[in-house]
Amino acid sequence: MHKKKGKLIMIALLSALMAFGLFGCDKESPVSGGVTDKTDPNAPKEIRSKDISEFSVNFFHETRKNINDEQFFDFEVKKNDEGILMAEETNTGISQKADKDLLDSLQEVIDRYRLVSMNGYYRVTAGLPPEYQKCTLRVIYGSGEKLSFSENNNPSAKWTAAVYDVFAKWFAEKGDDSLYPQREESLVSRMDIDVKENSILRQYMTVHVKQEDAIDRDEQLLEKLIYDDEKKETIEEKNAAIPEDYYTNITAILKKYAFDLKYQYSYFEHNDGYYGFNDEHGNDEQDGNDLISLYVEFESGNRLDLKTRKDSEIAAMKDLLDELLSYNDSLFEQ
Repeated sequence: MHKKKGKLIMIALLSALMAFGLFGCDKESPVSGGVTDKTDPNAPKEIRSKDISEFSVNFFHETRKNINDEQFFDFEVKKNDEGILMAEETNTGISQKADKDLLDSLQEVIDRYRLVSMNGYYRVTAGLPPEYQKCTLRVIYGSGEKLSFSENNNPSAKWTAAVYDVFAKWFAEKGDDSLYPQREESLVSRMDIDVKENSILRQYMTVHVKQEDAIDRDEQLLEKLIYDDEKKETIEEKNAAIPEDYYTNITAILKKYAFDLKYQYSYFEHNDGYYGFNDEHGNDEQDGNDLISLYVEFESGNRLDLKTRKDSEIAAMKDLLDELLSYNDSLFEQ
């Protein structure tokens, strides 16, 4: 069983322990059983304003990390002493003047995950591991309306991953990508592609051929194979020369779709076929009949091996796959 499922099981066990009051007290003096419950049942569950004037949240996420491999994040948007609205991540110390694009993106996350329904909730259990410590979201709107809740952090929460994604992308666009983990910067040195749709399998790979089959004396070639798995027959098989800029172009396509970043974002779920392209998946999604397999080696020695039958991942990778297949197909038409 992989790590994410292990952590989800831990959450369930912790919930059971909470019910029996098996945790000790913390500095907030929990009322009983190590649980502090200060929930306000009268807190509004509807906020009309979309105009964020202040925002803060802290959390740990198991599939997100910054340039220093740290996974604890503390984001804040508030006015500084000069009255300028600033966005900051306090653990890294990065800071930029906030703008409407950032605030609108954060509100979109609030709406997408219906976080207003949690307004006024405050229930925290003491004594849990660091990744389950209190997570608090506070939002103040221009109208004076407020959204606030506190709970034990869920390391795999989709809404906190979405908040991270908003800030990481926004800071990167401002010229600071330190919220992202170390990226792969070297060129691709090998790529194998397998795509199976219905019963048709398409493969693209590099092969070493005999001297008599060389193209322009080059024995290292690209191979394209189309195979009908139901009929057990080959539909098409071709070889083509490898252009000088082939790996440069493949690297550019992968970078365009942040392939290495997506791969890192979901490293807890690779055994189940999840690779970070669709954050809205359910952990119980069954494998479909179609298949995508992408094997990539980089000059750095880093290897990324993606193999999935999850329809949600395949659909989310459509643009990437279309571009990879279109480029490779064009090389066999010359």
